[in-house]
Order: sequence, then C-alpha cells, then structure tokens
Amino acid sequence: MPNNQALALIRQHKFEDALPLLAADLKAHPQDPYTAYYLAYAFVGAKDHAPALALLTSLLDAHPDLTDARVLLGLARIRASDFPGATNAYQAVLTKDPQHPAALLGLGMIHYWSHEYPLAEDYLDRALRRNPEARDALVFKADIRFSEGEISEAMNLLKEARRVRRPALPEVDDLELNDRLARYQAQLEPLRLARGGLPPLPGWVMGVMAASFTLTLLSLIAIPGEWQGLRAYHDGRDRLAAGDYPGCAVSMSVAVSNVSDSPKAWAYAAYCHLLDKDIRAGLAEWETAQALEPSIQLDSQADQLALLAKVRAAHLQPKVGAH
Repeated sequence: MPNNQALALIRQHKFEDALPLLAADLKAHPQDPYTAYYLAYAFVGAKDHAPALALLTSLLDAHPDLTDARVLLGLARIRASDFPGATNAYQAVLTKDPQHPAALLGLGMIHYWSHEYPLAEDYLDRALRRNPEARDALVFKADIRFSEGEISEAMNLLKEARRVRRPALPEVDDLELNDRLARYQAQLEPLRLARGGLPPLPGWVMGVMAASFTLTLLSLIAIPGEWQGLRAYHDGRDRLAAGDYPGCAVSMSVAVSNVSDSPKAWAYAAYCHLLDKDIRAGLAEWETAQALEPSIQLDSQADQLALLAKVRAAHLQPKVGAH
C-alpha cells in the first residue's frame, strides 16, 4: 500500500507533490497494484495522462478485475481525447456492474460531447440515481437544459452542483462552474424583465415602430458586410476541405469580422486556427461560438469530434512528467 503521506496529499488535491512519493513507493514495491493505481491517479490529477495510461494498461493486464483502475482508465482516455478507448473502458465496467455511477457519468459526458443529448441525459440520470451528488453529472445536465432553452432549470441544476462536494478529479472545475452560472444568469435576466409587462400604449406602439424602423435600416446597411462574410465563410470551408489550414483561418477571420453573430462561423474559425496550431486564437473563437450557441456543432460529425478533441487537448497540456 502507498504511504499515508502520499494519500493525504492526494486527498488535498496536491497531486504533483504526491507523485515523487508514490514513484518511490512503486520502485520499492513494483508488484503492489494499489501503489500503481494511486500513482496513475496522481498523474491524472496532475493532467499528465500519458504515464497514467501506461501504468493503468500494465496494471489491468496483470489485474483485469480491478474495477477502480478500469474506471480511472476511462477518465484518462477522455483526458487524452481518446473517446472510443474511454467508451470501451466504461462499457467493460458496466458489463460487470450495470449501475456503476462513475462509468455511467463517463459515458454521459462522451455522448454529450458528441451532441447525442437524449442518450447523454439517460446516462447522466442513471448516474445521479446511484449518486445524487455526482457534481459533473449535474453540470452536464444543466448544459443540456440550457441548450434546449430551459434556462431556469439549468440554473437550478448548477446551483445544486455548487452545493454538493467537489469531486476529486472534476471534469468541470470550480472556476468553470462559476463561469457557467454567470453566463446562464445573464441569459435569464432578459426573460425576467420581459415578464414584468409591457409599457402602455401609445408609447409601446411608438417604441415598436421605432425599433422596427431601426432594425430595417440596420439590416439594409449590413447587407454588404454580410455578403462579404458569407463569401469568406464559403472560401474558408473550401480551403479547409483542401487542407489549407492557414488559408482557412484567414478566411474565417474575415467571415467573423463581418458576421460576428454567427456561431457556425466562429466554430469553423476556431477549428481552422487549432488545425493551424494557433491555440490561443482557436480557444478564444471556440468560447465565442459557445457563448452565442452552447450546442453549436460543425456540419461534419468527424470534424466536430476532431474539434472537440483539439479543444480538450489544448486545455489539458501536461504539467509534470514521469521520472
């Protein structure tokens, strides 16, 4: 078994500090499966998935019945953007325990990222029935509710997620959870104002007429920019299909500068910049696309999964290495 100091550090989420202690323990006791498991656990917590995957693969070859290790393997493969491998790991767990909450949650997250919302919600609900305080399940259910326009329900789920205990290896950290709450609250405020009633006539009539006239005038003014944006968007799609990622990135940048309210244009701009290895621009554009439409997806399922994998890889850069 690993020493108590290392386990205490893991409980405090000080994964990098636990790594050298656990590595020393495993060197002294190379056949101890629990030390290998906790070393892999610390690597996952430190966002260094490559050594975690190597340790878990070797551990499960020797001890295939270690369910916790297989669940951790699923999470490590998610964080390495290997969704098929993660799915296989979780399904192997569910074969033995069909109601295992962590495996159900993992598959729920994978189906969510694939925009298979009904299937995702089924897995998330099953996970919550076994573990009502599964915070990530509450957060992903909130995202689904928000994407379907049920903003009040999404807010309630996020508030519940903030109330329950933070998981040891959260998919959505505290900062991301608070950011979601702020964004959802901002979307809810106009609805509350609308329920307050409309101003009386004739001021209301005059207001509507003035607003309609203004919108009509603005739409007429915007036609040239929209046309240029559409042309740049299609040019970018053609360049993407041809493998010209730098050219695609330039065209999509022109598109979003002319049609800044198009989530699809922002999503393709993000994809092209990430393919062109401009990580900062790609992540910023992806955040803009999701702010405009949380459920935005590319036209091709293959491109969508590739984009999600690149976004995840950009967010999960290794911090430490194995020694």
